[in-house]
Amino acid sequence: MLGGNIEVGESPAEAAVRETREEIGVEVRLVRLLDVLGGPDYEVRYPNGDRTAYVTTVYEAAIIDGSPAVSDDELSDVAWFTPARLADLELSRFARALFSATGYL
Repeated sequence: MLGGNIEVGESPAEAAVRETREEIGVEVRLVRLLDVLGGPDYEVRYPNGDRTAYVTTVYEAAIIDGSPAVSDDELSDVAWFTPARLADLELSRFARALFSATGYL
């Protein structure tokens, strides 16, 4: 699961392609929009007490150039998992909600 912020003037789709390039060093073609998610599972409280809520846009993508590898300091590893294997992983509340909402859990 890759993610990041949308830059000023950038669409969610453009951000998905850019973040993928930055984080795992591959070019992707977005295949389809899977879902747009928000709500209680996407709320965050920061250590200073500030609260915010995220809206997450989820795409299916196909790699069109490159081999996935850690490309920046935001990731420690790149791995592939079948949907059945996801249930066995220790996932954050955010990741579990995302995979559940898109039908992968």
